[in-house]
Amino acid sequence: MGPAELAALPQLPRLGRCRCGQTARRSHLEYLGRGQSVAIHLCPGCGQAYRAAPPAREDRAQKRSRKPLPDGGHPENPVLDPDLAARIRELTRSD
Repeated sequence: MGPAELAALPQLPRLGRCRCGQTARRSHLEYLGRGQSVAIHLCPGCGQAYRAAPPAREDRAQKRSRKPLPDGGHPENPVLDPDLAARIRELTRSD
């Protein structure tokens, strides 16, 4: 479905009821671009298609959260025991 066809679809009525009296059901999502999509609803009785209102866009910068880095450098690696770590350092040391 192209942008012109999508814009031509009527907006989903408030209670989701079609003109024929049946409740329109969600069919699929149409991608609008820039990370947005809109839900398409179809009436099972008459086949009329409706578009739902696009959801309010959240600011992605606020949505993303980062954990603070640990103080004191790199965390210890619990996978390597100290003896093995010392042997690896010795083998990879360039003199």
